[in-house]
Amino acid sequence: MSSKSTRILEILRKSRDYISGEEISVELGVSRSAVWKSIGKLRGKGYIIDAVSNRGYRLSEGIDLPISDEIHRYLETEYFGREIVYMDSVDSTNNLAMTLAARGAAHGTVVTADQQTNGRGRMGRKWISPSGSNLYLSIILRPEVSPAEASQIPVLSVIASIRALERMVPDLPIGIKWPNDIYCRGRKISGTLCEMKAEIDRVNHVVVGTGIDVNMKPSDSIRDIATSLFMETGIEHSRVRLAAFLLEEFENVYNRWLIEGNLEFIIDEWDRHSLLKDKQVDVRTVNRIVSGKVMGISQNGALKLELSDGSERLVYAGDATLHGASPVS
Repeated sequence: MSSKSTRILEILRKSRDYISGEEISVELGVSRSAVWKSIGKLRGKGYIIDAVSNRGYRLSEGIDLPISDEIHRYLETEYFGREIVYMDSVDSTNNLAMTLAARGAAHGTVVTADQQTNGRGRMGRKWISPSGSNLYLSIILRPEVSPAEASQIPVLSVIASIRALERMVPDLPIGIKWPNDIYCRGRKISGTLCEMKAEIDRVNHVVVGTGIDVNMKPSDSIRDIATSLFMETGIEHSRVRLAAFLLEEFENVYNRWLIEGNLEFIIDEWDRHSLLKDKQVDVRTVNRIVSGKVMGISQNGALKLELSDGSERLVYAGDATLHGASPVS
């Protein structure tokens, strides 16, 4: 959105009543024709702006698009989301964020979209990403840690998503399926995809992508495997507010992690939300299946399993499902 349109939007928000085009033009130092054109552009974006002869303009209703002008109304962070790149449609917010990161985009830069044409999760799985429904958000991080330490970041993102969802719907029965999915009543509501560009001893950048099903309606294709805030509550929720909540919670937990140096400070919180704790699971790694009882996660985010012989094993990557169950996509 142009700076002129943004400033006009700010003026309309501050005005409790109608404000004339002449007043706006004087305040901005532009012509009334320029004001009229900018109003048209705002309406084209989806803003509902009333116009009455001899009275002027009034902002009747905002829009629920995760654009910077909307998110910044609620956002209270130092770095996360200070710069937001919004796309009406993109193949993947993570793809664009990785490209921007390679070009030098700053730490905390966020990419959002109304729609993804090739949304994806871990292991190349498809993430259904219709327009006007859900939150698709990727953030660029530049942590001064080792690549091994950076592998803990997805855990931070999941905890941030849990906290953000609880702020939106406090009593929502949500839980975590290691390593990076959030479920509600047996159906997936959120997932995280973390990608990294690194050298042997240093991280160039990390991109953390989060998808949260917000206002998606039920359909035969997803009814049994996915859910949304709308499907769980019968109420539409603000993607804009959820984006702000997510960025605030992520920055808080990320900054604490940098100070602590490990994940110990959120292990109890993870365990409280874990859907697998104390259950027998099969973990499919790259070349084998490891079975055992989940004891929790370690300080570096690995899944702690108690094997049948009583020994403990740490699993750093894989897909965990309840013992004997089919893998969940």
